Amino acid sequence: MPLTRESIVTLGNKLAPAAATFSRLRLLLLDPDVELQEIVSLIRLDSALTFHVVRLSNSVLFGVREKTESLDVAVGRVGLSEIFRLVGLAAVQQICQRDLITYALPASRLWENSVATAAAADLIAQRAGADAGLAYTAGLLRTIGRVILDGAAFGKVYPGPAEWPSVAEWEKKTFGITSAEVTTILLSHWRFPAELVEAVSQHYEPLGAEGPNMSAGVLNLACGVAARFGLELPGEEGDWECTPAKLTLAGITEDDLKECSDRARAHYVLLCASVA
Repeated sequence: MPLTRESIVTLGNKLAPAAATFSRLRLLLLDPDVELQEIVSLIRLDSALTFHVVRLSNSVLFGVREKTESLDVAVGRVGLSEIFRLVGLAAVQQICQRDLITYALPASRLWENSVATAAAADLIAQRAGADAGLAYTAGLLRTIGRVILDGAAFGKVYPGPAEWPSVAEWEKKTFGITSAEVTTILLSHWRFPAELVEAVSQHYEPLGAEGPNMSAGVLNLACGVAARFGLELPGEEGDWECTPAKLTLAGITEDDLKECSDRARAHYVLLCASVA
């Protein structure tokens, strides 16, 4: 039986509660008068997210010498300019805590793919003059739908690209909905911007029937960068070809993409070291 919107929202709030906090944080940070204590109070509502934020704040990512167990100190140390990215990382780390049996996908690979895609999307968007924060968020959260479908799979297992080259087609046949569609339902429910929702919705085919979408093009190229790092996900092997049309859509050149890819790799390595 196909999953309903209500069941998807219920599963999403249960399996990925930190993503909703991530969205509320974004809305808070849009207020130029927001105070640090408001940020701390929001994060503290989620004890698991609090743990991950404090742990990441103690990492090599921020070059700290003295560790802290205090959320107030952690947020103050990072500062408002970086807290959005830190909470996003912590939210995805919380989400990627278990292997996805449905996709034969280790939790570590899901995390690595999310981080690499986010790092690449951030840099590509900067080069393209697009919203880097939204691109980064899309890269981090685009695979939440797989987590939700895995939680509702009841023993169903993706047979692999040899039998089903497109994981989206298998999801549609098996669940009546794709993981990307599940993700967009949740992102909309959590009040992420429409631009981000549309980017995730169209990122497999940014030049497709719905019309060209620059943000989706940026995300598609970023997914390709992660795949070239050897971090592709099962069933997506044919989705990230870099074409002149995609580069034009994103507003960058092939040289731009190579530079962004090199910088993204270095940033990805640093991010992974931060949770080692």
